[in-house]
Amino acid sequence: MRPKSHITSAASFLVIILMIWYAFHSQTPSSDVKENLTATEWSTARALQHVKAVSLKPHYVGSKAHNEVRGYISEELKKMGLNVAVQKGYDISRNGNLSQPENILARIKGSQPDNKALVLLSHYDSDPHSSKGASDAASGVATILEGVRAFLAQNKQPKNDIIICITDGEELGLNGARLFVKNHPWAKNIGFVLNFEARGSGGPSYVLVETNGGNRKIIQEFMAAGTEYPVANSLAYSIYQMIPNTTDLTVFKEDGNINGLNFAFIGDHFDYHTEMDTYERLDRNTLAHQGSYLMPLLSHFSDLDMTDRVMVDPGDDLVYFPMPLVKMLSFPFSWLAAIIIISGLLLLFIVMYGIRKRRIILKHMLGGFVPFLGSLAIGYLLSKYGWEAIKSNEFYLDINPVFPYNGYWLIAASAFAAVTICFFLYHKFYHKDRIASWSVAPLFLLWIISLAIAFPVGTGGLIPDIYLGGAGFFVVPVLAGLIMLWLNVYQKRPSYIPLLLLAVPAIFIFAPFIKAFPVALGMSILFVAAVLSTLLFGLLIPILGHYRKKGVLAYGSLMVTVICLCFAFAKAEFSPNQPKPTSLIYVQNQDTKTAQWATYDKALSDWTKEKLGDEPEQANKLNENSIDSKYGTGFSYATKTDYKELAEIKVEVLTDTATNALRTVRFRVTSESVVHRYEVFANSKYIFEKAKVNALEIEATGTTKKPFGRRWGNRMFSYYVSDNQALEMEMTFDAGVEPELIIYAASFDLLDQKEMQVSKRPLDQMSMPFVLNDAVLRKRTVVLSKRLLIERKETGVESLPDTSYE
Repeated sequence: MRPKSHITSAASFLVIILMIWYAFHSQTPSSDVKENLTATEWSTARALQHVKAVSLKPHYVGSKAHNEVRGYISEELKKMGLNVAVQKGYDISRNGNLSQPENILARIKGSQPDNKALVLLSHYDSDPHSSKGASDAASGVATILEGVRAFLAQNKQPKNDIIICITDGEELGLNGARLFVKNHPWAKNIGFVLNFEARGSGGPSYVLVETNGGNRKIIQEFMAAGTEYPVANSLAYSIYQMIPNTTDLTVFKEDGNINGLNFAFIGDHFDYHTEMDTYERLDRNTLAHQGSYLMPLLSHFSDLDMTDRVMVDPGDDLVYFPMPLVKMLSFPFSWLAAIIIISGLLLLFIVMYGIRKRRIILKHMLGGFVPFLGSLAIGYLLSKYGWEAIKSNEFYLDINPVFPYNGYWLIAASAFAAVTICFFLYHKFYHKDRIASWSVAPLFLLWIISLAIAFPVGTGGLIPDIYLGGAGFFVVPVLAGLIMLWLNVYQKRPSYIPLLLLAVPAIFIFAPFIKAFPVALGMSILFVAAVLSTLLFGLLIPILGHYRKKGVLAYGSLMVTVICLCFAFAKAEFSPNQPKPTSLIYVQNQDTKTAQWATYDKALSDWTKEKLGDEPEQANKLNENSIDSKYGTGFSYATKTDYKELAEIKVEVLTDTATNALRTVRFRVTSESVVHRYEVFANSKYIFEKAKVNALEIEATGTTKKPFGRRWGNRMFSYYVSDNQALEMEMTFDAGVEPELIIYAASFDLLDQKEMQVSKRPLDQMSMPFVLNDAVLRKRTVVLSKRLLIERKETGVESLPDTSYE
């Protein structure tokens, strides 16, 4: 029988390319920003107006712009005829960050007031201190404001109350969400939460389930709502449960046992928490995607009977994944064992049948593992060690630790390099009668993967440490591949049409993951793009195996790989559109009257060298007490400098008493100059029986089951200050102990203090995110000595000056 014609092969190849393109393109709505939509429709254009208003300036907790943003959001809700309240109070997070959040609350009354309420959730604070927060999370605020406006314009009263909860202090440690869940009466009667978040400035918005039970009811209701562009899969659900990611919704789940859905986009992660998170850089497609989720879900859940809080027992889960036309498919976790076993038996049956019919030759089938596993191995090694080779380049040292500016081009290069290797090796092994034999290896490997990570055994899997039951939909491409294998066994040259239809599950499941995994989990797993590209290529062997010009396709793919690499290396330079993150801090020790310039930069820029010089010292001493940062980053370099007379950190004793061998000291820390953040350190040997900070009682934590029992290094807590309020502490401890506290006071105004003589940061640089930056940091040591109590008893003085401290 003659081989497939070049024309039909070329046509099928074009269809595969179009399907892969559509697998990405169909994830989000059109980016066209349509004007003049009806009042009852959610409008990207109107939502963008809110994004622009909220993201004009950095609006972190304690900033002037923070108050302005809160006022803007409140006024917009009032314009809709809603009563707006502000909930204010202190909260300390599990990672020791204290603040006084001010949540914005409003409520739409339902026709059945005894029903459980639906919560629309996002946060309005931006990350300290330079982020404008257009994506994180002005986009979430704008999505809700526009959604509520459109919903009210429909003049339809929902059955359930709808609570609009715009929290504060999310960036510091979910402070506002915890304040609401623990203290607000509305939190007692909530049925479900829809939370809108961001960890980048573009890309599709992923649906992530938060529940203490199973996901079945949540996913069923989500599918019933009929969202147009659901980017939701149960693998993400399983991974999300394993990694320490938290959002405001996590607080609702953990502290309130309230279910909900997160909608978060993670593309363009290089903008995350930086001054580049602006209105202009927010992807319009992405914002429209958030709106496409909100409106059908708002309509559905506002009328849904949520007496059960959309809760089912743990383990009552669905495997779910997106598919074109039908949007989403799902089946129960409980089916997984049977499906995996049946698919394995079917694979064995087809192989045995093929051997019997001499359409599968055992030698050739085993030989088919050579090009497939060879492609996997070479692709993995090239991507992994290619990244290892280039990441030490100065360009990558200080940019976003998860995803660089040229990350997309590197992913594309990794994927096309893997495809090049596949075409080349399969070209070398090509024989027109071995297609069925070659098709077995990829199917067998994917079946083994499904068995290893998704086969349920009790409450876990065959290998508990890697059990990801949500990956159970991997068996769907296995089942489709079995039919493709059968067709190649039954016919030497099957029609491309059924084969292409059967390729849909593999393409629409695995193609988006090629990009999504490195974007979500970082460039350290860039090799996953190569591995998944090879796996997808292998699953398409029942089609691609018939191509006689694999050598030509190998060279074509190689050219694309080279082009991607050229673009990747061309983008590996800093510019105003791709600025280099830099950092500078003036550290003053008021105990020793010394000062240093410090930085987090690993590769010093000319701008930081102006203060640190060409050969600064390692900052090991400074890092003995690690200042709070998102990734636990410490100072890299430091240089001694002149001591400047700055406002003193003042410590005033308010009360000092002793009872039953326990001593309680209450004192206040203030400064005449602005303070945006206090950090308090104490050696872990100092144990406190009770503690209050700004009248907030500190819960017992850690192995000691005492206040501040869990510390980060020696850091007890960080206090993010609003309106330059004082830090007041009350500590109870063994009267025979003299605790030593180290207090840092930081202000984010280094570049504004003329006496510091810091030049303007160049346009191709920006303030480094995730760390204390552009700051003046003052240090003061306080010893709660016994002499204080003795002097107090002798003098009867109610308040001793801070000079009484050692």
